[in-house]
Amino acid sequence: MGGSDGGGVLQARVRMVALPESVPVARRFVDDALTQWGRETLIEDVGLCVSELSTNATLHSGSRFFELELEQSPETVRLTVLDTGSATADSMTAQSDLTDALLDDQTADDASTTGRGIFIVSALASSWGIDELPEGKRVWAEFDDDGDTTYDARPPAVTRREASPQPAELDPDAWVTVHFLDCPAALLLAHDDNLAEIIRELQLVGSDLDRPHFHRLAGLLAGHVQRHAVNWDPARIMAMDAIRDGHERADIHVLSPRHVTEEIAFLRSLVGEAEALAEAGKLMTMPARAEIQQLRDWLEAEFLNQVERGQPPVPYGVWLEQH
Repeated sequence: MGGSDGGGVLQARVRMVALPESVPVARRFVDDALTQWGRETLIEDVGLCVSELSTNATLHSGSRFFELELEQSPETVRLTVLDTGSATADSMTAQSDLTDALLDDQTADDASTTGRGIFIVSALASSWGIDELPEGKRVWAEFDDDGDTTYDARPPAVTRREASPQPAELDPDAWVTVHFLDCPAALLLAHDDNLAEIIRELQLVGSDLDRPHFHRLAGLLAGHVQRHAVNWDPARIMAMDAIRDGHERADIHVLSPRHVTEEIAFLRSLVGEAEALAEAGKLMTMPARAEIQQLRDWLEAEFLNQVERGQPPVPYGVWLEQH
């Protein structure tokens, strides 16, 4: 869920497709992180604000994706939502200037399509701001759990930046949305868990038996998983939410870099090497079940077909019938 910078600061980050389905995923991400960090008293306020900011980034920014980050220090929790859309800091600042009388005339359902959501952020956060970027904007809000329940709207701190090179990972054209339709939720989680079990055992066996090869393989696998976690974590959250809601299947949307073929081939070779060790009896973790192998084949095919070849998504059930 996050890492530490060594100074008591914890961070969690995720990158999501700018679709309405991502808003509850963003809320779940925040809830889980704050629970893990023991900051449950902030869940309601931070969760409400992330819902509003994610909705704004999804519906009103024109961005293809948005990036969400939580950072915890002993004093505060900082929420950041970054998008690459065209909405300006001035437009958001104007939205935060709504009066209480206007709020009284609106229902809660109106919040996502008006400035009320931004007004809520300005009232709940102890401080907040908007950083204009060369492409898009970064909205941040800080919260403390000192027991203060006086909610007063505050103007944002606005930072305007001169044009500068955009980081490659924030280039909208560098990403493609991949849709995994009719995805079996429990099987997707089993797929991820199997990979995590393999990595853990490779690390343990490599340490206990002094096998450098196992260490190397574990490091490569763990590095690959960590490198792509910011894009893949929403898939896990969507799958878990589907199971919580009693659904066996879910439509899952994730971001992929445009050039993914080499990454997929690399992961496949690493997993194949690890499973060969398992089949040879050198690991206690069993090779993935046949249905997990099928899911992997489908996931790989969808990445390649949608990202590299521009083909439409094929639902899992349809793909099974074809194979």
